[in-house]
Amino acid sequence: MFFLVIGCIGFIFLYIFEINKIIFFSRYFNICFVLGCVLLAVSTVGLLLSDPNTFAVSISLQIFFGLLSSISFLLMLYALFFALPFSKTYIVIEKGNAAVDTGMYALCRHPGVIWFFFFYLFLFLASGKMMIMWSGITWTAMDIIHVYVQDRWLFPKALDGYDNYKIKVPFLIPKFFINNKRILK
Repeated sequence: MFFLVIGCIGFIFLYIFEINKIIFFSRYFNICFVLGCVLLAVSTVGLLLSDPNTFAVSISLQIFFGLLSSISFLLMLYALFFALPFSKTYIVIEKGNAAVDTGMYALCRHPGVIWFFFFYLFLFLASGKMMIMWSGITWTAMDIIHVYVQDRWLFPKALDGYDNYKIKVPFLIPKFFINNKRILK
């Protein structure tokens, strides 16, 4: 439970980082992004090392689910740090950046959330640790709240063309799953 709470505190730092982009505009709050990521990483490793196994799967399934978890993690890193302009997204605090509408961001507005969820789902299946599942569910819910706040209040103010981007691209469910129906405007 300790590590679950530490991960939740990590999200509080991520929320502060985002709020800074529309209220304070201070580069000093960028440390909140780093702290949030570090607390989530430490919490995940802590859960893997301390939580007892609830169930066990064969070695081949552990490898398979571990591989899927690793792929999801790499795709999440790509979505957050390489598919977006890193400096404009995480370092420089200014208005007027353009919304990214290519690659993963042409399929849905927040692809990192999808890979975050799958990372913890497959990590749970690979490890057999129930607290990984509960943490993954809790942190994914906090991540959805995080991107909802971004989508609703932050990005329309901070990114040029974001309102048009919202019309063209669905919130979380990729385009090929929704047959051009609007999920969340």
